[in-house]
Amino acid sequence: MKEDLEQRIRVLELEVEKMKEENKHPRHSWIWAFVPILALLIPIAAILRDTFN
Repeated sequence: MKEDLEQRIRVLELEVEKMKEENKHPRHSWIWAFVPILALLIPIAAILRDTFN
């Protein structure tokens, strides 16, 4: 039982290390932050345009 738990812990540790390695090399992650911000700014810009015109 104890050996089984230790093996599961080792597997989880390896998965965490794998996830850390994948996160070290971000692939266009800034785009996924920019797109929602842009999507929020478009309606705000439209409201401001209608307000001041």
